[in-house]
Amino acid sequence: MFFSFAFRTALVLVPILVVGIVITSALSLHKFGQTFSTLINSRFEFVTGEIRNGIQTQLDLGLFLENLEITQVLEGYQISDDQILSIEVFDSHGVVLHSSDSSSVSDLVPEDWINSWRLNSASSSWALQERTAGVVGVSIKNNLGQDVGAVVLRYSRILLDQNIWNQAQRLITVNSIATLITILVAFFSAMFILGRLCSEYRSMGKIMDIVRTNKKTDNEEIQWDKNIRTPIFRQFISRVLSTNREMDLTIMKARSLDEGKEN
Repeated sequence: MFFSFAFRTALVLVPILVVGIVITSALSLHKFGQTFSTLINSRFEFVTGEIRNGIQTQLDLGLFLENLEITQVLEGYQISDDQILSIEVFDSHGVVLHSSDSSSVSDLVPEDWINSWRLNSASSSWALQERTAGVVGVSIKNNLGQDVGAVVLRYSRILLDQNIWNQAQRLITVNSIATLITILVAFFSAMFILGRLCSEYRSMGKIMDIVRTNKKTDNEEIQWDKNIRTPIFRQFISRVLSTNREMDLTIMKARSLDEGKEN
């Protein structure tokens, strides 16, 4: 019975440990994805920042945004990096004025882009995540400090998704080994500790049975069980035996007094 109790109690630790490690792994993977995404965004923020600086320099010379000759510049940046899907410049109405993909000129950009641009006009850049691409944008200001448009770069999520998947595989492998080792250590440690406690309880029960059934009239003959090592348990048994001894002495004195009265 005691072994069954120790085994079942130790077994309860297994799902708790598994759930804890799974949650920790999921949080670690999520944090890795956020960090890696931030690194990629920072990289393309630098590219869009360079393009914006060139555009604002021309705006300072009095040129209008729609009249700039920057298509070749945008195409050059796209060709230099396979991850860049497109680079577009749109005005305050969301109309694409310049693009590395000529087919998208005069199109309206997605509403999410316009909303993000307007909400983050005070900041240096903004970013979005689409299903198949990441989006990084920076605001364009004229020489009066007014927002007149934005530069938007779309990049492929393949690198991001591939790195997250590779990290997930590493986490699964490492955490599977760690989970197995942790479960084994925790299980056998719990079995050892609980088994020892159960053994002490069993030994205490034997001593209590001896006292309760008066199998031995002389408490001095009751031997300490070597399995009882916990100080509080030893103190408890010692007090029980001491109390029982005092009760026996009191009973013996009472009997002696009764016998003296009869005589």
